Amino acid sequence: GLSKELLESELFGHERGAFTNATNTKPGLFEIAGEGTLFLDEIGEMELTVQARLLKSLEEKRFRRVGGTRDIRADFRLIAATNRDLQAEVAAGRFRGDLYYRLNVVRLHMPALRERLEDLPILVHEILRPLAKEMGRPLPKVSPRAMKKLTSYPWPGNVRELRNVLERAVLLSSGDRIGRADLRFETGSASPCASVSPPASPAEPPPGHDLSLTLDEVERRHIEAVLRDERGH
Repeated sequence: GLSKELLESELFGHERGAFTNATNTKPGLFEIAGEGTLFLDEIGEMELTVQARLLKSLEEKRFRRVGGTRDIRADFRLIAATNRDLQAEVAAGRFRGDLYYRLNVVRLHMPALRERLEDLPILVHEILRPLAKEMGRPLPKVSPRAMKKLTSYPWPGNVRELRNVLERAVLLSSGDRIGRADLRFETGSASPCASVSPPASPAEPPPGHDLSLTLDEVERRHIEAVLRDERGH
């Protein structure tokens, strides 16, 4: 997600004075990785000229900092990820074919969440544990009906959307249990908004069905409640 110049500096490092504001020598991620592992996310977004430098470094196992004259050894394991079809990107001229085949030694395909719903109970537990800790709440249990609702949703936003739904559920739930009514979805037929009739008077929504609340407002109410409990501390 960085510009060509910034990405080159992040990956290869730079020498002092290599460009404006380069007041110090900076090692890049290739150098920091040493003989370890370097993970590059969204590799499909990389600019073509940086792709060429990356390929050269991988082939020759050495690189130079931006503005440098000395070769530095590069001996790390590279793992790259993308949500794009790189073969299609190669055909369209947006990704170098030689780099694609250099990277594609061992390929792991991660299916969309809707294609592996059997993973949901494990993912829900792993996501809820740090969320509860972050909010100072006990680890909530998910009711069978709530879990059934989670597994019937198509999850267009994949695991990121699952985390948002669970975070919202923890904020909305009372006690240490997440019920079906605590789950609010943005889109899709599983959204509670699709099955709840609007209140007769917008100013007086029925208890427990204030569908106009944004997540920020829910979070604000939760923070205010905690502040009251802690007497403003």
